[in-house]
Amino acid sequence: MNAVIKRTSFAAGNYVSAEAFANAQLEVNPFNANARLIDKVKTGRNKLDAMCITAIQRSDKNTRVSNTTTRELTFVLPADLAVGKYEVKSRDDVAFSFKNSDGKIYEGVSGEIEIEPASDENVKGRFNINIDMPDNEENIFILKGKFQVLKAG
Repeated sequence: MNAVIKRTSFAAGNYVSAEAFANAQLEVNPFNANARLIDKVKTGRNKLDAMCITAIQRSDKNTRVSNTTTRELTFVLPADLAVGKYEVKSRDDVAFSFKNSDGKIYEGVSGEIEIEPASDENVKGRFNINIDMPDNEENIFILKGKFQVLKAG
């Protein structure tokens, strides 16, 4: 299986979307990716093979010289992309992070990513992740969403 691709746009029928819940200190608008990257990585002390999926949401530019704001969701999943539920932080090859438009990166501290059955060309799933706020360790928010991305091009 050749799952390593560096495509920066979505094929028809592919998506990554998310919504934040349960936090009054941080306003997080709904996330809808318009680009993504998939890469093979080595993670943890034992250098396990894993897949890193980065979903990217760029704001629309009004002119050529304007800057775009970028938000990202990053999933690290076992390299075989086997169907099943994976607890975040339970193993080296399962992780989640969220980069907001202010540039801060929020780390998933618990929750799960579920890979669901999909066609051979896609990896599909949903997630329910508790995200740690870097400025306040006792305060978290929940990010829930779903995804389907093309495995190989």
